[in-house]
Amino acid sequence: MTPTLVREHLAHAGSAPPRVNPRKRARDWSEIQERMLLPLHETVHERLEVGPGTRLLGLGCGSGLALLLAASKGAAVTGVDSRAEHLALARDRLRPDGPLDARLVQADSPADAADAEAPPYTLVTAYETIGGLGDGD
Repeated sequence: MTPTLVREHLAHAGSAPPRVNPRKRARDWSEIQERMLLPLHETVHERLEVGPGTRLLGLGCGSGLALLLAASKGAAVTGVDSRAEHLALARDRLRPDGPLDARLVQADSPADAADAEAPPYTLVTAYETIGGLGDGD
């Protein structure tokens, strides 16, 4: 699901556009969009019986809501996204030093999430089109 871009109209032609804080924009996106996606994530996790035996790879994980839900059920999660601002929000939610088993990777390709030392993933999710991960903004 690609977020809709909002255009800001300038007060005067030729005036410089205001500076946009990418982190703030990512937080705004997550607060608006994720609320709508919560039932979807909950249903998917329930039907696929996400729990302690699950190793989930979230492609285009955004700010990590689906990862947080899976990790709170005991799943080991890895999230991959190309957008640094969204991953920063995910890191805030899924602190590697906290009780949740989470790994986050900034990458343009799902192959960058490969870990030869770890067991294979048992569930891979992609809630948006994968081309360059998260390039729809």
